[in-house]
Amino acid sequence: MRQHHQRRLRRRKIAKKAHPQSFDQPRGLSLSPPPRETGPEHIYRVFYVIDVNAPDPRQAAVRVHQIMTDPTSILPVLDILDADGRWTRIDLSRE
Repeated sequence: MRQHHQRRLRRRKIAKKAHPQSFDQPRGLSLSPPPRETGPEHIYRVFYVIDVNAPDPRQAAVRVHQIMTDPTSILPVLDILDADGRWTRIDLSRE
């Protein structure tokens, strides 16, 4: 029990460094939490949402991948869902 509490405190400290915000699940979406993990680290489902213009879905995926991997791109705002269904928003550009 004590180890579990210490891991939770460590996770909170790490998340606070990235300016997290707790929030409810976005309306109109049905997203399930990741499975519970029994290993030493938790599993999180991370969402990177971006609107992009493209002639077709494949080209949209290619363009988003280019943006995600471009070192000169602005760091994203990510939405994270944990196994308990809690949402956290982290703005990496504010670091």
